[in-house]
Amino acid sequence: MRTDLTYNKHITSRGINYGFPQHLVKNNTGIELLTEKRNEDLTNYLEWLNLADDPNLVVLSSLHHYFYDAEEMKNVKTVVNLIPINELRDAKDFIHSIHSILTPKSNFIGFFLDSKNHNSFSLRKNDADKEAVEHGILSKFPIINTLYNFMDSKTNRNLSKRDVRLLLESNGFRVQDITELNKITYFHSQRV
Repeated sequence: MRTDLTYNKHITSRGINYGFPQHLVKNNTGIELLTEKRNEDLTNYLEWLNLADDPNLVVLSSLHHYFYDAEEMKNVKTVVNLIPINELRDAKDFIHSIHSILTPKSNFIGFFLDSKNHNSFSLRKNDADKEAVEHGILSKFPIINTLYNFMDSKTNRNLSKRDVRLLLESNGFRVQDITELNKITYFHSQRV
């Protein structure tokens, strides 16, 4: 990544639009951003859903925070969230916010760790927990997961497929698909 490029941004400060020369602005498609972040399973999932080539795909990164207004989101047909639903402090409000900015029939894609496959209280190691530790979602020490869940019950929440389906449907989305790939569960929902 070149540091002298501005990626997919219209930079405005105090109402002044700084028209960056075209050679300094690089338009990455959302799928290129996913590929750069090495989210191969999520990229494969989007390709399987035939959404990878969507020119109006927006990727919500866990590392970069962007603010979009309603006008900018008018043409967006697919939003991909890179923050696991389990890690969202207030998942219900977040999903409600996504619902309020998307137009009907727009797609919302994301992922979570299914609690049926990941037991934070177990001392037995399995491949699912190993991958969750590698992704920074769980600690390799079960007691730490228990303490974290006790101290902040809204972070690293245990969610099942049923929980996520109910969460999405109660916020105005219709679940189109829930698929597990390499021990991580991905969902495709559509705004009603």
